[in-house]
Amino acid sequence: MPIFFIAIVLFFVNATFAQYQGLTLQNCIEIAKKNSLDLTVAKLSEKTATSSLQQAKYARLPGLSGNVSQRVSDNPLVEDSEVSYGFSMGVNSSMPIFTAGRIGHQVKRAGYLKEVAELNSEAVSKNLSELVIEAYMRVWSLIESENSAKASLALSKRMLARDSVLFRSGSFTASDLALAFAQVASDSLNLLQVQSNLVQNYTALRQLLEIPAGAAFSLLPPDSAKTEATESYANLLALAQQHSIDRKMDSLSVLAATEAIGVQNAYRYPSMSLSGSLSSGLRWETQDPKYQTQMKNSFGYTASLSLNIPIVDWGSAKDGVLQAQVAQERAQIAAINTQKRLENTIERLALQVETYRLQWEVSTIQMEAQKLSLDKSVQQHELGMLDISSLIQQQTIFNNSQIRHNQAKYSYLLGKSLLNLQTGKF
Repeated sequence: MPIFFIAIVLFFVNATFAQYQGLTLQNCIEIAKKNSLDLTVAKLSEKTATSSLQQAKYARLPGLSGNVSQRVSDNPLVEDSEVSYGFSMGVNSSMPIFTAGRIGHQVKRAGYLKEVAELNSEAVSKNLSELVIEAYMRVWSLIESENSAKASLALSKRMLARDSVLFRSGSFTASDLALAFAQVASDSLNLLQVQSNLVQNYTALRQLLEIPAGAAFSLLPPDSAKTEATESYANLLALAQQHSIDRKMDSLSVLAATEAIGVQNAYRYPSMSLSGSLSSGLRWETQDPKYQTQMKNSFGYTASLSLNIPIVDWGSAKDGVLQAQVAQERAQIAAINTQKRLENTIERLALQVETYRLQWEVSTIQMEAQKLSLDKSVQQHELGMLDISSLIQQQTIFNNSQIRHNQAKYSYLLGKSLLNLQTGKF
């Protein structure tokens, strides 16, 4: 029985860890959203906003409350005074008749704020997606850098092994052998640095996804590694404006601020409410209690229609209106800033994507040419037609071309993904 239980536990553990292997970029984003505490908190704000809207609507309906009281009274200054006991209970209700539109404005404002809360969850999700995209691309950039560093080190070791044989046979000088040793050491150090950066960025991505530390974690390469011409700035901006969550939130915030002005304005005008109550009571000290009779005789009701007219509030209503107007102006300024930031972001991304696209295409050609030159230099060195310093120089040129190619490639893929995210294509 214990063995069977352990087997079940191991099965579920392996199944849990297996789901983190071979992850695409889309998989990473979905896992991050599923595990994000920030997104969970944003969802909680949606619940409170929904409740606030419901309460704003309930303000139109009559309220109902009950009261029960026990009374004890006496006068210790009067001789032979008796303690009086009493009991009463009642039900009260009231409802607004006229509020100068205050409740209507409150309901509309609560509705706008509810939509803002829902959009805020989408904004948190979008920001999280952006962080995952950046971390994912950094990891894959370092993976390719690691592969390049391994290939460079393998070549250096192969040349060192060959040159060591030539040195022992007297066909190679000590200084040339020292250069070969130095190149191996340099490539080894470079590989260690790249691997260290890769581990750190792998860890950062894993933590961003909230994946357990002991889980097996691996990534698939980006879905698309091809370049394509960038759309015009006007088209990109139009799409970005259409899908901008921040712009929608700002518009709703302005509307909510406008309704808040209406709420505060309503306090300047008279309001009317209808109220009523039912009550009864009894006294304990009567000789013949007859509680049922007492309750009947004490039963009563009241109904009133009240008109509240503000006369002197020492500027309270005026201050409330002013505060609401300032909040509206701030919301309008925030909307303008959001629009400017969106325009700047799209323009920057569009320029970067197009620049990196051209750099990627050019660097690909350059890297292939430098690879051919390096292969030729290796052959010449093996035939004794090229010294080690010239070979190292050509190897350095090729390594630099790989670095430029890698930077251009993943800068393009990152910029393109972020641009797609902004324009709703991701």
